[in-house]
Amino acid sequence: MMHRILGIVGWLGVALIFAATFVRFVRPEWDQYVIYGVRAGLVGVVLYTLGQWRDILAFFGTRNARHGAVAGAGVLITLGLLVAVNYLSTRRNTRWDLTENQQFSLSDQTLRLLQSLETPVTFLVFDQEGGFDRFRARLDEYAYQSDQVRVEYIDADRQPARARQYQVQAYGTVVIEHDDRVERVTSETEQDLTNGLIRVLSDAPRKVYFAQGHGERTTTDTERTGYSSLATLLSRDNYIVDLTTLAQQAEVPADASVVVLAGPKTDLLPGEADMLRRYLDTGGDLLVLLDPPESDGAAVRMPVLEALLQEWSIEVGNDVVVDASGVGQLIGTDASVPVAASYPVHPITDRFNVLTAYPFARSVNVAAEPAPGRTPQAIIETGPRSW
Repeated sequence: MMHRILGIVGWLGVALIFAATFVRFVRPEWDQYVIYGVRAGLVGVVLYTLGQWRDILAFFGTRNARHGAVAGAGVLITLGLLVAVNYLSTRRNTRWDLTENQQFSLSDQTLRLLQSLETPVTFLVFDQEGGFDRFRARLDEYAYQSDQVRVEYIDADRQPARARQYQVQAYGTVVIEHDDRVERVTSETEQDLTNGLIRVLSDAPRKVYFAQGHGERTTTDTERTGYSSLATLLSRDNYIVDLTTLAQQAEVPADASVVVLAGPKTDLLPGEADMLRRYLDTGGDLLVLLDPPESDGAAVRMPVLEALLQEWSIEVGNDVVVDASGVGQLIGTDASVPVAASYPVHPITDRFNVLTAYPFARSVNVAAEPAPGRTPQAIIETGPRSW
């Protein structure tokens, strides 16, 4: 009776392995079920083999068995080589992107993020049958770059309970799950997928305050000189963008990750500068963006703000940068748009190697004699024929 049961288990195990192999090619989105099927099949085959140990020993005692053992060893070696090749091809393979625009290659930011993962992240793609292909190439690359990434494709029509569980409202929704946090993305683009990954990994959003009260650019202005597009991009990277009027505050907001002075037209008040000094002394970050003089050459001097910058060994010129190299003509501009191609070593510009242009910019330099305890670093330099 036991032999009969083990025989059924063995044949069932073989059937499961063949069925799982078939499903792997027909329904690649069911990869997780394929793995379970193969494991269950192997368990069945092993149980059958263990149950026949007496018959196996008796067989190997015959003369024919000894000759067959040599052939069997050859078969086992061949199978071992096939398994090794399969492992190397699936786990240690090298991928090349041969498309003209490298459309399947990930950006440096995404690569660094994926390679820094220390805990598992799951991408759950909810769509209808036939809609998974647009996600597969990109997410397969995510999984290839990190062993911590797992991708699961779920037919929302066949598994409505799981769709309700993750509050999926539309086909083409990617749910990114990490620990107890969940983010939803309705796009297959790398930018949106990576931003969703950043959000789910972040413990809390970081807050960017744009200072107001001195004619600065605003994040609500949709015109060419406005910063509404910048605010949108920051939001995608899990930043909360807000406004603050320093003159109406006792201190810089405690939840500020960075304060931005975006093109002030008038100088800071001494009290505002003192507030920023205290903020910087406690490890705060300040981004100052200064416009050049007006076209008539009349520059508005800002001694209070300039004194604050000098304390950090930063000198701003009362000028306009001119680029006489002729590079601007290649992009349809003139000498008033300096082009930079040199980026000194710094985390901000790490592996950044494209040309950048700065229409109508003023110079910023490191002080000749840096202030004690300060280490100024340039991160962008115009060419040698700029002045």
